[in-house]
Amino acid sequence: MSETLAAWDEALTQRHEEMVALRRDFHRHPELSLKEHRTAGIIAERLRASGLEVREGAGTDTAVVGVLHGDKPGRTVAWRADIDALPLTEEADVPFVSGTPGTMHACGHDGHTAIALTVADALAARRAELPGTVVFLFQPAEEVFGGAKPMLDAGVLDDPRVETVLGLHLINEFPVGQVVVRPGPSMASADFFDVEVRGKGGHGAFPHLSVDPITVAAHILVGMQELVSREIPALDSAVLTVGQIEAGTKHNIIPETAWLRGSLRAFDQRIRDQILERLGTYVQRMAQAYRAEATLHFAAEGCPAVDNDADVTERVRQGVLHLMGPEAVSDGYPLMGSDDVSLFLRARPGCYFWVGAGVPGREMMPHHHPGFAIDEGSLAVGARVAVKSILDAVQP
Repeated sequence: MSETLAAWDEALTQRHEEMVALRRDFHRHPELSLKEHRTAGIIAERLRASGLEVREGAGTDTAVVGVLHGDKPGRTVAWRADIDALPLTEEADVPFVSGTPGTMHACGHDGHTAIALTVADALAARRAELPGTVVFLFQPAEEVFGGAKPMLDAGVLDDPRVETVLGLHLINEFPVGQVVVRPGPSMASADFFDVEVRGKGGHGAFPHLSVDPITVAAHILVGMQELVSREIPALDSAVLTVGQIEAGTKHNIIPETAWLRGSLRAFDQRIRDQILERLGTYVQRMAQAYRAEATLHFAAEGCPAVDNDADVTERVRQGVLHLMGPEAVSDGYPLMGSDDVSLFLRARPGCYFWVGAGVPGREMMPHHHPGFAIDEGSLAVGARVAVKSILDAVQP
């Protein structure tokens, strides 16, 4: 077995410089959700060059699927990588800084894409030794939860029929060389909402002749937090955040309308459903108490929690232990961040794990920050663990 792993490691080592160059190219040319046309074109071109069957436009214009059939019998496994960037102006001082104003890879998706392409090429070059089939899913629009569902609706897990879904996320909260593998809920669900508060406008000097939607919105905002602290069991987790308030045009004008925009995150579907249901009722009744009206709108379809299958996750864990030793693998802790890979994991059992990309002793700006960065040593770790996880999963 060690000789086999050494051969795969050599295949990845031969491709390491190209993997880093790929990541830097994607970083230099980031593209926003559902606009990843250059990125998708490169992905499709490289997959074809590696000898994979390629399907473009799988649910969205920029989704790409590559299918690799091994020469030996085995199971069918999907590997998912997200490809989109964020609307940020980069502040990192690197030679491959974003060349697209207002757009930046600030979450590691450039690394995810480079790792997946490198793994696909390495596996394809040794397909005579590969059991089963590997389906590579390059998903757009993860940052807006707009890519996974259309791909699922397009049947990307059905032809060929995928049995297990795997994937990784680079994370600079953990150092390079550490891999976090958690069974069960590991990332939270996410739902984004708008609250429209409608009052009666008027002069700021005569509030008794108006119905002030800003005052109503303020009471709704404060009371929302009690939905978590007073109605959710203390040992359960949920986060409700209002990130935007919008109202008014001038100091002395009471406006007609105010808006609150926020998000809800939870690990347990029961908790998620409970707060979503209560939120609508609370918003409406609170507004009525102030002679106003309020309506809850969901701005976009949310995504459920990332819930890793226990058996698949244990196999991944054992693979990392064998590959890197016990000091490299940990349970970490659940993250309140969200990822619509959860929809793939609802459709098929699987495991989505984290690969450390931080530098010990160096302050690393968090994900979604203009100064976000990763240690590129994480790419090699991610590729090794990806190959090992896939090889273990396709075994008949």
